[in-house]
Amino acid sequence: MEMIKMRREGNLLFIGESPLLIVNINSQENYLVFNGKKHIYRREVALSRDLLEGKRNNVLKTAVNYYYAQACRIAEGLKIAEEYRGRANRTRM
Repeated sequence: MEMIKMRREGNLLFIGESPLLIVNINSQENYLVFNGKKHIYRREVALSRDLLEGKRNNVLKTAVNYYYAQACRIAEGLKIAEEYRGRANRTRM
């Protein structure tokens, strides 16, 4: 299983690189950043305090892998939709 980069700055958790999943662990306002744009990520990312404190590291790794894989699927769907929208706008007259 590939190790996904994760860092915490205050109440923000940064997961992955491209796409980058930004999780506000207090407000649950989550974002995906890719292709130079910030997209609202309307999925809950629930990580308990003990996981974030490193008490169950293997469970944290599993949860991060799950949430990041889900975010990658969403990012891929958004990318396809943007490409389609771009093609549709050029063909419409």
